[in-house]
Amino acid sequence: MSQYQEIDYQHPSKQDQIRFFGFTFLLMLGITLGYFLGIPRYYLGWFSFAIASFSVAGNDAVQTIGTFIESKKSVHWLQKILVFGGLLFLVHLLAWYLHGGEIHFHRLDSIPETTEFNLLQLLAPVILVVITRLRAPVSTTFLVLGLFGGRSIDQMLTKSFFGYGLAFLVAIVVWAILVKVDPHEYHEVHTPDPVSERRWSRLQWFSTMYLWVAWLFQDTANIAVFLPRQLGFFEFLMAVLILIFALLIIIRTNGGTIQQVVSEKSDIQWAKAATIVDLVYGSLLFFFQAISNIPMSTTWAFLGLLAGREIILNVITYKDLPYLDTFRKVGKDVVLATIGILVSIFIFFLSYFLYPEQRQSTPLEFWNSTNQEDSL
Repeated sequence: MSQYQEIDYQHPSKQDQIRFFGFTFLLMLGITLGYFLGIPRYYLGWFSFAIASFSVAGNDAVQTIGTFIESKKSVHWLQKILVFGGLLFLVHLLAWYLHGGEIHFHRLDSIPETTEFNLLQLLAPVILVVITRLRAPVSTTFLVLGLFGGRSIDQMLTKSFFGYGLAFLVAIVVWAILVKVDPHEYHEVHTPDPVSERRWSRLQWFSTMYLWVAWLFQDTANIAVFLPRQLGFFEFLMAVLILIFALLIIIRTNGGTIQQVVSEKSDIQWAKAATIVDLVYGSLLFFFQAISNIPMSTTWAFLGLLAGREIILNVITYKDLPYLDTFRKVGKDVVLATIGILVSIFIFFLSYFLYPEQRQSTPLEFWNSTNQEDSL
């Protein structure tokens, strides 16, 4: 067995954690020094973009290629990076060509381009790296775009919470029908036959590519917000190469520590289950893209989908298992994601008070809009 196969990236050792947090501290120190030394906005933005490419993609990889990683651990990493890296390049090249140098798919249209970054905006990707390492499925939209979003943040919250609820209901309906059609397929001890698994395994490549494109349309904005809105050709090439390199690291580490969010879910290691999850989730993302250009937390939509699926499968098929275990799995994801929102809101308020010259909404307006969403 190779050294790569022996490494358990989901459960890093104490020495790995020390190295990781030491490197993270150096990143924060470097950004802070660069900010106070007056390094031009353009270069600071590219540096934070590079970190965001890893942190945003690393956190959100669990909801895009996470099911693929879980069921395709035997596939060589080179095949994965060629397919998904190549698709990333083609999708962004098309966006760059059609949208006059923009690669955010109109997700930043409601967010004005900042003339000068503040320190919290630059540090947000590093904070996200730390939270991801702690296995929390944080909304990158809230944590990163929330600091740039101004008055659109209440709309981002509305769309994100609606996304969770809709994904939850869709999952219940879809998997309730699937269980009724073929109850043996979802039995606790069911193992698919090799022929069927190979057929679904081929289909899974296409379903994951479909989901990957849908996610790029939604969440590239969370990374591109650090760059100029219009990119020259060489700037575009540099941006895409950085994104592909970040994707390579994620694939090589099998999703990292946050992959456990997917790993503990029912039967997701089988190709058929992963394929259906990807198709349903990808379709939901395309739907949300069609209804408005307002950015949303795709993390909350994904957690809603997994929660609805996990609950309905246990209610219908796993009647011998304690319901408390199911709700514990689902509740843990929601609690961690909620903590991420609270951290994002705290950073938003902190940015408001530290940088009054960049205010675009008041804390009272933001708080009232948040309370309105909670009451729905």
